[in-house]
This record gives sequence, C-alpha cells and structure tokens, in this order.
Amino acid sequence: MSGFMRTIKTTAVNAVQQSFQVRYPAPDAEGGAKSPFVSIEYPVEEAQYPAIWVDYEGSELRTVGIAYTETDQSGAAYARWRFAGHVVFTMVALSSNERDLMYDQLIALTAFAAQSQFPSSFRQVVEAAPLVASVWSFDSVEDRPSAAAPGTPWGTMDVIYERGFAIQVIGEFVSDPYNAELVNLAEIQVVATAEGYPDPGSVIDVTS
Repeated sequence: MSGFMRTIKTTAVNAVQQSFQVRYPAPDAEGGAKSPFVSIEYPVEEAQYPAIWVDYEGSELRTVGIAYTETDQSGAAYARWRFAGHVVFTMVALSSNERDLMYDQLIALTAFAAQSQFPSSFRQVVEAAPLVASVWSFDSVEDRPSAAAPGTPWGTMDVIYERGFAIQVIGEFVSDPYNAELVNLAEIQVVATAEGYPDPGSVIDVTS
C-alpha cells in the first residue's frame, strides 16, 4: 500500500541518497566522512552509523473543495487531498565532527541549492515524484536542538551525537477510495464533478 506519508518520507530518502552519491565531502583532518545510511527508520546497528533519519510531521490534511470528486474517463472516482507539514532530517553519528559534516552537506544540498540557477539532485527527485506533487520551502529551515548522550542501541556506552532540521512541505495527491492507493498523477485525466458542476464534459488534464 502506497500511503501519502510513507511516500513523502521514502521520496526524501531517495533524494538524499541520490544527492550524496553525486556530492559528499572527502575525509578531513579531524576524521573520515563515511557516506551515511539514510532511512525512514532510526538506526539501531553500529554498521548503520553515521546515518540520516527521515521523518514527517504533518500539520494539515484535507480534501480539495466541498463535495468534490474527480472522475477519470472510465468513470472511476477519485479524491484529491492537500497536505502540509515538515520533513525532518536527523543526523546521527558517533562523533560530533561527522554529525556536523552531514548537517552542513545536507543543508548545502537542500536550502542553499534553492539559490542556484542549477537544480540540485535533491530538488529534482522530490519535484519529479509520481504519486505526490509537493512544493518545498527551501528558503526557510527550522533548526532542531543538538544532543549528545552516552548509550547506543547495541549496548555500548559510546556517545551518540544528533542534530536535525526541518523543511516545510505542502502538496497534493489523489487517492483511490476503494483500495486507498495513491494514483500516479502523470497518468490520469480527470473530470471535476463538484455537486454536478462544472459540466462533466470538461476534462482537466493534470499532466499539463
């Protein structure tokens, strides 16, 4: 099942992974810079460190319009939803230096890239997602508190260092009410029928 929350998170994971394959800092004098493990799950194994944990904090989810549905040319009905929230990136490492390297690099690939005339790999992936159309507020980043505490998920007393930030995201998706699956936005033509208006013959092509 392709739910919208998991789709947003896995799209962000894919965008980070592809971005870091293209550009990741070389080892510096204070320690190596190992390419991070990126997941929607918090890292619990030593081999997964350093890591970036991706999560989503929703603030709004609602249907578009009142008594509004969309119908494709076969007669199947769909519901269009709008959402708003924050995608949260938490850098987790066994040294503060490596944590900060990941933080600086991810900021450079997301927020700083908004000022470039060339789209970043991260932006290209999230903006081309087939199931969720989203707009990211790259010009504003919400920093999250840093933390350092002894104790690891695998039972040692090593210190785990964390630092995160969140980027606001808004968007839309179309769901099939019969199986709760998301519909590929690039493959549908829909007829808007809000209580019989507009005319059912007025086709809206969402691929344009």
